[in-house]
Amino acid sequence: MGYFIGIDVGGTFTDGVAMDEEGRLYYGKSPTTPDDFTRGIINTLSALANECETTLEKLLQTTERFNLSTTTGTNLVVEQKGARTGLLATRGHGDALFIMRGSGRLAGLETELYYHPQATYKPAPLVPRHLVREIDERIDCQGRVIVPPNLAQVETAVRSLVEEEKVKAIAVAFLWSFRNPAHEQQVEALIRRIAPQVYVSCSHKVSPRLGEYERTVATVLNSYIGPLTQSYLTGISLRLRDAGLRRPLLTMQVSGGVLPASRAAELPITSLGSGPVGGLIGSTEFARKTGYKNVIATDMGGTSFEVGLIVKGEPLLTDEKIINQYRYRLLQLQVNSIACGGGTIARLDPYSRSIRVGPDSAGANPGPVCYGRGGTEPTVTDADVVLGLLSPDSFWSWRMKLDREAAREAIGNLGRQVGLSPEETAAGILRINNTKAAELIRQQTIARGFDPRDFVVFAYGGAGPLHAFDFARELGVAGVVIPLGNGASTLSAYGCATSNMVRFIEREQLFFYPFPLEELNRLLSSMEEEAVRSMAEMGQTSEEIALERFALLRYSGQWLHHLPVKLPGGLLGPEQIEQVVDSFKETYDSLYGRGAGQIAQGLELFAVRIRATAALHLPERKPDAEPVAAIDGRACRGSRTIFWPDQMAEVKSRIFDGRRLRFGNRIAGPAVVELPFTSIPVAIGQTLTVDAFGNLLLHFK
Repeated sequence: MGYFIGIDVGGTFTDGVAMDEEGRLYYGKSPTTPDDFTRGIINTLSALANECETTLEKLLQTTERFNLSTTTGTNLVVEQKGARTGLLATRGHGDALFIMRGSGRLAGLETELYYHPQATYKPAPLVPRHLVREIDERIDCQGRVIVPPNLAQVETAVRSLVEEEKVKAIAVAFLWSFRNPAHEQQVEALIRRIAPQVYVSCSHKVSPRLGEYERTVATVLNSYIGPLTQSYLTGISLRLRDAGLRRPLLTMQVSGGVLPASRAAELPITSLGSGPVGGLIGSTEFARKTGYKNVIATDMGGTSFEVGLIVKGEPLLTDEKIINQYRYRLLQLQVNSIACGGGTIARLDPYSRSIRVGPDSAGANPGPVCYGRGGTEPTVTDADVVLGLLSPDSFWSWRMKLDREAAREAIGNLGRQVGLSPEETAAGILRINNTKAAELIRQQTIARGFDPRDFVVFAYGGAGPLHAFDFARELGVAGVVIPLGNGASTLSAYGCATSNMVRFIEREQLFFYPFPLEELNRLLSSMEEEAVRSMAEMGQTSEEIALERFALLRYSGQWLHHLPVKLPGGLLGPEQIEQVVDSFKETYDSLYGRGAGQIAQGLELFAVRIRATAALHLPERKPDAEPVAAIDGRACRGSRTIFWPDQMAEVKSRIFDGRRLRFGNRIAGPAVVELPFTSIPVAIGQTLTVDAFGNLLLHFK
């Protein structure tokens, strides 16, 4: 058995993890190359090969599984560089994309802007109005054909879009297509016949969910990013094959698993924003190993800060997402993010004359001032260096020396405008950035009915371990886990490498309680057959496939407050249904308060979901057997003066080499544990310990 490799292409760095047949992990990292992402991927693979003491070619030749998560689709949407796309809509509904349910001015924006709507705007249209064609056709809400599609009209519309408007992709989004896809199927066949070079997306395949606007957005996004994503995945597959890879490329999906790149190219929206999902998958795996049931997974990189929740051992799912103010529906792991990372830029707010941190980032190029690549505006990373939390001499595995004086000068220039010293300004930047991170965590826990005190924080990404001592402390959490120690900065790549092949099948069909069991069982059986068939098409045998099924339940009239409940296998009878209903009521009461929901309101099962998983059998790393209290003398690097933000004072602090810490070691703050790809400050009153799996644990009491 060879290597299992995961690559995560981030906004600042491209991270890589390789696992060998004995469960040993190797880490690689290189700057992301936005002009050609493939170059950054190859550079990271070369770093991995060096860590594995082999060549790039031999590493790839002996690779058993190669999984990739990418930001390509997200960048295309945010930078508005997607394909020129046309839209075919039902007659009278061509403006759904532009009306945006009336919420497009504020969707996805910071809460403070809700009070200043005059300062907000709708986003640039993904499809200009002149590229929308309305078609005479109609299917009703029961799936019955009312007006068949006018195919002559469709052909005229398609030829106009392709020949006159030069579109490269077409989205087809008809009313009630998820009830009966016949009209979209006819139109798709016609487009492929007369314009085979055009990328086509149909809403019944992309987002078979209720909600005309959200379904249309998802379909348009799929076409908008489709051609370039397809080209990118094809290009990287060929490049990797030429470099020695013998296995098919698999890509990370937002639903929490991987799919073959060829299949992912058909539905590229399923990989839109998949990078943070890898970290949540990795956190779930480590939570299982270490026995943590409730986890707040936090990923702070160079550009953003992401938060996902693991509750009772399972990562939370959502079926709605916002990108660039466009709201769409697609089943995915719940990960929320804000612009709050190491590369986030600090500036003077011209109105309040105070320091503002974010939302824009220095990114990979030019990066923070301390990188010495031409950056001139101070960032959070520059503040870390000025405070002494990040050593200029040991950054990025000692391969990049940071310019502390340049960072201090840039932050000093900002500080003079508000009457603060460079150190005081750096401390302020850090506190502002970390307060934003803590607020996002509160929004994802307290605002959703969860108590942070029942959770531990997993801190990863390059900047997550560096700032967890501050942003997690005020939440009252049980503690902080830095998974894998040095590997924490590449945890998203680890989660990508260890992801199973997963396929979700979902159907919306409304059943009122008491549910018609014969019809429900028939629906579940047909969906399970479809799930198995879909996995078989990707090379999985029935013995390798595990099926789980869920019902989405809600009280009648509560459209926004549905909950997924796991269904038992086999035929459902009255006893099993009552158990499902009791589970729903118990979960609902725990989230919204006992008595918040009453069965007298009526109960609805409005959707059924099947999760098919082909488990990846990875080598297990065994935990260390015996704790060691004494710290290896080689782990002690002396001390340096650090300006601690919580003390607003300089304090002499001990420095440790985290690579030499062992299970059972304990360090009391003030101290900093340095690792090749990150550092872990331990503030006054905090302690850090090492567990049997090599995870570093930060305690606040």
